Amino acid sequence: MLRAYLEFLCSLQLNHQLAKVKSFEADLKGTLNPSKLLNRLFFVQNHWLDFDAFFQLYVSRYQDLVTVQFPKLDKQQLMSGLKARLYRTQCGILTEYQAFLGAQAIFGNEHVHRSLELDQAGVDFTICHQANHYHIHIFVDTHRAWYYRKYKSAYKQGESVDGIHVDLPYALKAGRINSLYYLPNGFGVYTPDYLRYLQGEIYSGNLLQHTVSGVNEQGFIYKRIY
Repeated sequence: MLRAYLEFLCSLQLNHQLAKVKSFEADLKGTLNPSKLLNRLFFVQNHWLDFDAFFQLYVSRYQDLVTVQFPKLDKQQLMSGLKARLYRTQCGILTEYQAFLGAQAIFGNEHVHRSLELDQAGVDFTICHQANHYHIHIFVDTHRAWYYRKYKSAYKQGESVDGIHVDLPYALKAGRINSLYYLPNGFGVYTPDYLRYLQGEIYSGNLLQHTVSGVNEQGFIYKRIY
């Protein structure tokens, strides 16, 4: 599965200019939440769509509802902003799914799980080892992302699920243990070395020893135990 998925990621045409467009930043909640549709397509149906195909599918289902929800925006401006918003959301889901499949390849499929319920609780996937549940949180390693990660943890019950919550951010810069590996088309993916580092931290019991955040000098794995 992981090899086929990496081949799919290699086939994607990235749009770095589109990623910079942030003219539409309103929350897409409930029915309009694109993460629910992406979850069903990618995780349940194994139906992998590229960016344009997903945007067309989303618009075909929800354009009228989006227009009603945001009536003050010019339709053209709304659609262009929505396309950029969905692009960024899908990129995040694609990276999360690759990390999930990579973890399954290392820990074993039977030990790595995800669900819509976990996702709604802020957990991207869970690794089970010796009766302990390690809840993994995926996000980019930037000051902005850390700010929102801590905000969600404090105010949105981001760690309401019992277990050990592990922040596993990915770095865009080279030279760190959590640096992404870039495929030929420029899409960044988690490296086996970073996931094996996580495996070592779990198997050694390091993530069970403290209740405060821990920082590795080469990269980052923060932990919070509840």
